[in-house]
Amino acid sequence: MQRIILLVILLSNLNNSFSQKTVADLLKSGNEKQAAHQLKEAITDFSDALKLEPGNTDAYYFRANAYFGLKEFKPAINDYTECLKYKPNHIDALYNRANAYYETEEFEKAIDDFTATLKLDSTFADSYFDRGNTYYKIGKNKEAISDITHGLRLKPDNADGYYDRANAKFQLNAYNEAVSDYSKAIELSPNINDYYFNRAIAEFNLEMNAEGCRDLEKAKELGDSEAKDYQKEFCK
Repeated sequence: MQRIILLVILLSNLNNSFSQKTVADLLKSGNEKQAAHQLKEAITDFSDALKLEPGNTDAYYFRANAYFGLKEFKPAINDYTECLKYKPNHIDALYNRANAYYETEEFEKAIDDFTATLKLDSTFADSYFDRGNTYYKIGKNKEAISDITHGLRLKPDNADGYYDRANAKFQLNAYNEAVSDYSKAIELSPNINDYYFNRAIAEFNLEMNAEGCRDLEKAKELGDSEAKDYQKEFCK
């Protein structure tokens, strides 16, 4: 009887050794779950990986991305920060933390991180675009225009870049230049209602009422809920 019990114990220990997941197993499993949008389950796997290896930068980075996907930006920032303690030049962690700071309206911190990514890679177009949008958020429209222009040199077919630069130009009352950029955005992506709506407002500021009314009609066709109210005011 004792031998049987001993054999059962030995087999049980053997099975446990086979079922014990490694850090690599947990990271692979977590990434598969993240790809399947099972973000909470992915976080559990990455957390388990960190229990086995507390300084694993990949686990911190992947878990941060999962938190970001759940719009839990504070824990995401904490994990990106932990990742960066071990790998201060992890450009993706810097970029993603910048976007998390943007979401929590910590705009100066976001700008610092976008700037850090550009020091590591001066061709990182998305950092120019996103830093430009962050400058726009805090009313630094000239800086916004400069950054977005840099981004457009690297990615000249980025419709949102022209749209965002147009918005910054609009804030500086440069309506003709704004119309030109809105038009380029529309040329690249002709089915975005915001592009037509904002171009219409710029056109009204230039007393181009007929053009503005046509743009409002197009914005309404594309589902803009405000266009009808503006039509009542400007297109009588």
